Amino acid sequence: MPDRSSAVLVTGATGGIGRQVVTGLADAGEPVRALCRRQQQVDDVRDRGVDAVLGDLGDPASLRAAVEGADRLFLLTFPGASQRQHGRNAVEAALAAGVQRVVHLSTADANPASAIPWASAPACTDALLQASPVAWTLLRPAAFVQNFLESAAGIRRGVLPQTSGRGVTGWIDTADIAAVAVRVLVEGGHEGRTHVLTGPELLSLPAVADQLSAVLGRRVRSVRLPSPLFYALLRATGDDAFTAAGLRHQFRDVVRHGRDDGDVFTETVRAITGRAPRSFAEFVEENRQAFTTG
Repeated sequence: MPDRSSAVLVTGATGGIGRQVVTGLADAGEPVRALCRRQQQVDDVRDRGVDAVLGDLGDPASLRAAVEGADRLFLLTFPGASQRQHGRNAVEAALAAGVQRVVHLSTADANPASAIPWASAPACTDALLQASPVAWTLLRPAAFVQNFLESAAGIRRGVLPQTSGRGVTGWIDTADIAAVAVRVLVEGGHEGRTHVLTGPELLSLPAVADQLSAVLGRRVRSVRLPSPLFYALLRATGDDAFTAAGLRHQFRDVVRHGRDDGDVFTETVRAITGRAPRSFAEFVEENRQAFTTG
């Protein structure tokens, strides 16, 4: 089993970004420890030669045990009713264990007063870290291109429903977020800094539909819906009320009107990783099958 001293504890280690952070740190030769909620996940991670511990951000005792001996924490909390408390639990556990650095995956539109739960909760965690004695770095990515995989069924039918009008977002690939996180965790010089992360261009949903059409070789239409109808569509296609309400606010209020830095563009990914972030067109090409066959 890898040495647990001076390790990086990664929360959200079995999700899309966290899994890539764990892999990136291991490939860089960094002692890394994955926090997993189920024993099968622990076993699977250990089978890959990476340390893993059983714990839950909602269980402070298990979290304190998991972080013991770690000198760095990559903090990722999942959207949900408990996200704010999970962030607080992690910060408190890190402080109690003497963690030296915390890299928090926040969001570009972080705002404690936001009606979007996954924007307000990370903003509160950001504030806790900024008021703490620990060395912190905030990563604030724009919306993920992988989110379009959830709209693949509609895209296959040639439609992309939206309620954001011509509002733009710097859609970013999760692989680029993870690459930045790994670099920040491995190298110094990022303490006390907030990094806003975007893809290589700002895109509205109509522009996204145009790029889908160009890459897939068939027309995909952006269909603008009134926000109540957009909410109803989200509910009808499987989103729970919590998620649907948050998405309605996000696209109607933030993206449509460019609020809470939702329309900011940066070159931060290139500056930190030394390479350009992946474009939306490249993402579509790589996931062509998902958008063409059901």
